[in-house]
Amino acid sequence: VIEFAENLDQREKIKGKIDDQVYLVEIGKIQRFYIENRKVLEETASQTYSIDLRLYQVLKLLPSNFIQISQSEIINIDSISHLKLTPNGLVEIFLKNESFTYSSRRYLKTIKEKLEL
Repeated sequence: VIEFAENLDQREKIKGKIDDQVYLVEIGKIQRFYIENRKVLEETASQTYSIDLRLYQVLKLLPSNFIQISQSEIINIDSISHLKLTPNGLVEIFLKNESFTYSSRRYLKTIKEKLEL
């Protein structure tokens, strides 16, 4: 009930752009948000959109199933395929769309708590 109340102000869709076309993308379909070439991008299983928000602004809009894994990336926990612990202590995160990413050490404790590792 508390989590539901906290998420009441959350949006269900976020605007994304491809070239000059604007799309409303359902948050549940977004697998990750990341920064590339100083632009924030949102990635679904089949498409990548650019958005006009900063990453910290995006994080405030998202429900609790999204987690920040580095200074430049937020992922949807529901889109995780599997994890691999690397010898240097990082977590390699494989997504269902067959892409993968790494957590930064700074966020490792939060990730482990959220994923109950």
